[in-house]
Amino acid sequence: MNASTIAQTTPPAKLPAHLSAISPLRSMSALLLDWLLIACCLAAAIWLPHPLTYLVAAILIARTQLALAVLMHESAHGLLLPNRKWNDGIGQWLTAAPLMLSLFAYRSGHLQHHRAPMAKDDPVATVFGIADYPVSRRELAWRLFKDVSSIGYFLAVRDFATGKHRHLKPVQTVAEPSRGRMVLASILISNAALAGLLAAAGHGWLYLGLWIVPALTFLQLFARIRAITEHAGYPAHEDQLQNARTIVSASWQTFFCGPHGIHYHMEHHYHVRAPFYHLHTIHKQMLADGMLPHQNLYQGYFKVVSDVTRPSAHYDLN
Repeated sequence: MNASTIAQTTPPAKLPAHLSAISPLRSMSALLLDWLLIACCLAAAIWLPHPLTYLVAAILIARTQLALAVLMHESAHGLLLPNRKWNDGIGQWLTAAPLMLSLFAYRSGHLQHHRAPMAKDDPVATVFGIADYPVSRRELAWRLFKDVSSIGYFLAVRDFATGKHRHLKPVQTVAEPSRGRMVLASILISNAALAGLLAAAGHGWLYLGLWIVPALTFLQLFARIRAITEHAGYPAHEDQLQNARTIVSASWQTFFCGPHGIHYHMEHHYHVRAPFYHLHTIHKQMLADGMLPHQNLYQGYFKVVSDVTRPSAHYDLN
């Protein structure tokens, strides 16, 4: 089964204008607050040099790198800013590039994911390795260890470099060579600026220690938990409400693994044109209308992990 053979059976009703309206103020405020939190973590590491400060800063920075990735996701949907040029420019330079990513490559794969979540050609299921759940708890522990130790990141780079995911690569268009140069420039300039600012403050090592290392470790862990929660354990389904989950309320868990409302994931798949700051209201409306499958609503991430794993004795390791 592939993306071309699956479609949502019941098209969503048109959103009221106020729930599809893009607010540049709210989007840019969220982006600014993310970067302010990163700046505060770096400042704390400079002013209070201590292993515990470094650890807390690394965890919070990794969490906020995930928040930037979620805002890149907003930009991929054209929901960050109403003007497409500014939406893509801000999305690339201030959310994707600092993470050494291309908004445009992400957009292509992510929109394919929305056509048919968990289908064989779903890039999200492939890249995050969530198509084979349930797995043993021992296997999940091994996967999480690979993430937090950065082993998983380098294995993923190897897989892309050796062409393992070649079938997921979009066909290049005429405009993409020049766009590719812009993406590369944005990555180099944004990271050079961050490294340069830290070096000018006399703490250049923090670029490696509190930007690169968190991105290779804790960010990978938070991103995997997010991916597992959203779709793992579900097959491809004509009704996308049946193979996605929602964490029903914000908490410290969603702060780390579901920032910017991405934990309202059924709602996002049903109303892909809704900006993240409207998803809570949409959730309440869909819940009141009885539209959300009760079994796909969760209070937190631990229950999801429990539901998609089994005692190790019941499964062989891959």
